[in-house]
Parts: sequence; C-alpha cells; structure tokens
Amino acid sequence: MNVFRILGDLSHTASKCILIWAIHANQSAEGVSLITQLLYVGVFITRYLDLFWTSPFGSIWNFSLKIFYILSSLYIIFLMMQVYARTREREKAWRLGAYCLGGSVLLAPIATIIAQKKDFFEMLWTFSIILESVCVIPQLLLLRQTTVPTVIDSFYLLTLGSYRAFYILNWIVRLASSEHHFEWRAVLFGIIQTAFYVDFAWVYWTRQRVKLRNGGVVDSDDLSRGFLVSRVLGRGDTSMDDEERGPVDGVRNNGSAGVATKKGSNWGTRSISVSADEDVMDQTQQPGRKLQSKGFC
Repeated sequence: MNVFRILGDLSHTASKCILIWAIHANQSAEGVSLITQLLYVGVFITRYLDLFWTSPFGSIWNFSLKIFYILSSLYIIFLMMQVYARTREREKAWRLGAYCLGGSVLLAPIATIIAQKKDFFEMLWTFSIILESVCVIPQLLLLRQTTVPTVIDSFYLLTLGSYRAFYILNWIVRLASSEHHFEWRAVLFGIIQTAFYVDFAWVYWTRQRVKLRNGGVVDSDDLSRGFLVSRVLGRGDTSMDDEERGPVDGVRNNGSAGVATKKGSNWGTRSISVSADEDVMDQTQQPGRKLQSKGFC
C-alpha cells in the first residue's frame, strides 16, 4: 500500500458514489450506458473471486472495497432497469459491447500464457484487466449519440479516469521500491484504459465543458476531434433508428402522442426525455424547415 494506491481506490469509490448520487438527484439514468455497467459487473465478479476463500480480516480495506464495487455496480443496474428512465442504446452499442467481451475472452488465455501463469483464476484475473480497459467504449459511444441532458458530469469522469492513472503511479513506485514488483498485464491494459479517458477528457475540456458542466449534450463533431475515440468509434452515424424516430415524430406532429400520460411529464413512452429538443422541434413548424436529428437513443 502506498499513497497512490490509496488515492486510486478512493477515486474509484468516489466515481461510483457520484454516479449513484447523480442518478437519484436527477431521478433519471439518462446518458449512462447499461452495457458499460454490465461489463463492469463482469470485471468485478471475475476479479474478486478470492472473496470466497480469503479471510476479510487479512485486509479490511481490500475486502470492503471489493464488496462495495460489486454491490454498487449491481445497484446501478437495478436503478437503470427498474427505477429510473434511461437512454435506450442502439444495436451498434450492443455489438461494441460484444466485441469488447469477446476480445477480452480471446486475449485473456494468450496473455496468461505469455505471463507464464497456468492457474485458471489467473486467467480470469487477466480477463478482468483486459475487459476493464475497454468497457468504457459503449459509454463514450452513448455520450456521442444522445441529444438529451445526461446525468454524466465532469466529477464522475474525472474520478473514474484518475483512478487508473493513480494506479499507474502506484506500479511505478512498487517497481522502484525494494519489492521490485512489476505486473505487465496490469500496466499495459491500465495504460490503454487511461488513454481512453485522457483522450475523452481532452475533448471534454476543450470543447464540451460548458455543455456538460451540469449534464448536457456531446456532439459527434466535437468527439471526432479525439484521437482514440474517433478511431475506435468512427466518425460515425448519429442518425435515429426507425424505432427511435416514432415517439419523437409523434410529439412533433400530434403534440401529445409518444409522451407519457402523466400531466407535465417530459418523458416519452420509451423513457426518453424530449424536453432538451423542444426548441428544435418548434423550428420544424416553419415552412421549408426539416428536423435535423442527431439521434435519440
């Protein structure tokens, strides 16, 4: 244990708390990727299997954090699926999540063999490290596609991104100490994970800090300026799917169809907030003007 390891753990814990607080405070899970949260559950479960045979009294710190990460991730999924409205992710996002999962499954045994490890649980640990490095990709895609205010804010992104950066410093300290510990799998994929956050942070602070200060819109044109994000996600399609177009057209043409029956509600039948684009929809009433959608999710 050193100061960077502690700061990394605290940042990771804070990111979970901030996200849960934001969902409750906004009474919505708009902009949070269900796919990313499901992948996180897979990461924590496969990494912390030692909970079944390790005494909690060996390290109260580690034991408590492992339990918290698993339970908090499951709780976020519960909120998204059962309690609050959330953004519906499109087929492309699910394919990306499947690629992340499948790629991690394929790379895990290879990396384990290269590391000269033969234990099955070592392979599961390697899998969790690889998966965690890429499971944020569906979240970045969702932020690029959504045109409604999100509960994602700068504090969540900052704490989630900094936690792995602190861990990199922790690895450097451990390597330089008398312990001379170096785990190349954690370092390599930890750097990849941090690179995604740094790339997105650069876009955020240079182009999006006003829009996202209290939750807002991420434009695909702005995100395309990122080096990694644009290459992994492409400069891509932000148009609506046919399924997504219906409720919005209903609001535009009928004024009432496609929105919740509750008076004063701004949530659509698919739990999609349309309030952020009301001014855009109003412009469509002018002759010769057509709605240019950036893609509801």
